[in-house]
Amino acid sequence: MKAGALRRSRFFLILGPLLPALVALGLSALLWSPVGARSSGLQALIVGGGPEPHYNQVAIERNVHYVSRLLPAGVPRTILFADGDPTAKTVLYEEEPRTLPPAERVFTLLFGSREEASPTVERFREPALGRLDGPAERDAVDRAFERLRRSDPGSVLLYFTGHGSPARSGDLDNNVFDLWNGDRLSVRDLAAHLASLPPDAPVTLVMVQCFSGAFGNVLFAGGDPGGKAVDREIAGFFATTRERMAAGCTPEVNEAEYRDFTSYFFAALTGKDRVGRPVTGADYNHDGRVGMDEAFAYSLAHDVSIDVPVCTSDVFLRRFVPGQDEEIFRTPYSQVRAWATPAQGAALDELSAALKLTGDARLGEAYRIMPGGMGRGGRRATRWAATRRFNQAREEARQPLLERWPELAERRGPAARSARTQALAEIERRLRDGRLQELLAAEDALDQADEQEYQTELAEARVLRFVRLAKSIVLAHRLREGGDGATRDRFERLVAAEARSPLPPPAANSPPVAGKVAVLPALGDNGLNLNLNPALPALGDNRGLQ
Repeated sequence: MKAGALRRSRFFLILGPLLPALVALGLSALLWSPVGARSSGLQALIVGGGPEPHYNQVAIERNVHYVSRLLPAGVPRTILFADGDPTAKTVLYEEEPRTLPPAERVFTLLFGSREEASPTVERFREPALGRLDGPAERDAVDRAFERLRRSDPGSVLLYFTGHGSPARSGDLDNNVFDLWNGDRLSVRDLAAHLASLPPDAPVTLVMVQCFSGAFGNVLFAGGDPGGKAVDREIAGFFATTRERMAAGCTPEVNEAEYRDFTSYFFAALTGKDRVGRPVTGADYNHDGRVGMDEAFAYSLAHDVSIDVPVCTSDVFLRRFVPGQDEEIFRTPYSQVRAWATPAQGAALDELSAALKLTGDARLGEAYRIMPGGMGRGGRRATRWAATRRFNQAREEARQPLLERWPELAERRGPAARSARTQALAEIERRLRDGRLQELLAAEDALDQADEQEYQTELAEARVLRFVRLAKSIVLAHRLREGGDGATRDRFERLVAAEARSPLPPPAANSPPVAGKVAVLPALGDNGLNLNLNPALPALGDNRGLQ
């Protein structure tokens, strides 16, 4: 409705009761619209897919689908996926495991493997993404950035989902995103593309592949962490540090069970999870909206995976603010908590609770357990003992069958098939009379050791998130208290960029689905008795703190 179409008195009579709502809507729109955006508005580039079909898991395709449908209607978008052919069966998915009859399952344990005893079937299908704009290959990425440059966007959202690798040179600051058919996009390649975009177009970059934290270096000229900070507004969020692998490349098809940075970050940002359930709890400053900084903090606290997310302000602070880790982690928790934003403070508290960290010395406690990990040797010993027990029980159950039917060792041919039939009958008898009880108990013990291993990896990730977040808060305080003016100003611009959102608030999207509000689960009861050593300790010398 235009004011010129009505007399002033009628305008206010009709709109008077609606003014508060309209003002709120206007403020909300202002907050999610990037500063400096021109009238052409948001444009998006989404790149997804593994380097070849066997590494192009369905979760990657579902990430592309999820993020693309979060974009407002009418937002220009380019989707580059796998080989770019919507009819090619390039998406790997896994059917539900098939349950074998008890005797057949034991036979498979004895003459096959544990994995074969719980068989899954992997298949390939066509991507369910509608129109694709090209393959996830280097030339197509180059052309997509050229189109972005020529279209003069108001702002840009870049989302990359797939696989990543450490740089072949060993330079973890120049890691790569693995493109289709063996192509690679390095940190410095992406930095060059960003430099080609209109200088006043804000960029939001989200990358969720392994080793993705290195891409925070696009903040610096040429993607070189030794270079000058670029003046462009870039807000970046990455699933994990430059040294670590990331979650989210599963061939399993149930999206409701996905646990990865994409799921938590965008659910918090938009108010819905990837299957449409409402999500609450991320508006930490209670201003009626969720900024990317809040979605990032929500992910730190709630993501039940091995991810250790990184944002561009983390990278900036570690470049420009000096500080020894030993000194930083002597800072009292109460002081760090006072310096934190509402989102950071909530994440610190939730991580503390999940890890059973208490008291003012908790930063030092978390830092001290990182090098070797409490219980690392004990956990490995438990796993080795369970493996030895299983192998021994397996051999004791297998040997009498091989002595009676030597043909079982061949596994193929008429004689092996006949022997297999007779051995299955014998295994059924042994199951009935309890002679295979030790084998089954040993398998259960090994399964429990594997689960403990996974739970420990989750706890390791939580400790790294806690110490990294605490370090960023301390470094930010030091910069604000004593840094040079130009660096402080650039940092505050970066913080402001991270607090915005490239997407409209939930009220501007489709109405929420009916049903239970989903507060995505946090880590369970995993205390500090677990191994808390980084997943890839051989990479780098800073234990994931950079």
